[in-house]
Amino acid sequence: MTIRFRQATKADAEALAGLMGQLGYAHGPDGVSDNLAAMVARGDAVIVAEGERGIVGCVSAILDVRLAEGRCGEIVSLVVTQTSRGAGLGAELVAAAEAWLRPRTDRIRVRANVTREAAHAFYRRQGYRLDKRQCLLVKSLEERGVSP
Repeated sequence: MTIRFRQATKADAEALAGLMGQLGYAHGPDGVSDNLAAMVARGDAVIVAEGERGIVGCVSAILDVRLAEGRCGEIVSLVVTQTSRGAGLGAELVAAAEAWLRPRTDRIRVRANVTREAAHAFYRRQGYRLDKRQCLLVKSLEERGVSP
């Protein structure tokens, strides 16, 4: 199968919503379209892998700048359709994200839920190593009547 890598567009929102669903995130096309627009406006990359039957994978590459840690690239939202897994497409998407990040930073990190052991092994095969473990705490502002 011939795969083409390109920047995602608003027209890809439905396919991207399906891919995010495979990661366990219930976003509809409108929500994904809004997220995509915000990412593009911020200067992030959202790369899709497109085959003859449509989009079969995606990855996002973002820059994160923090006061203490400085600038670091991050690979997020990597997913390949179940029917396309095992053929090296995930590694190609990681390479595409790394290529986009390379002129922007000299460090790249990946975060993966502690329960996603297969993802941990995949990223180790791509040359990533465990750096630290964290606890993620979240507070919903909507619960207090505050909306963005």
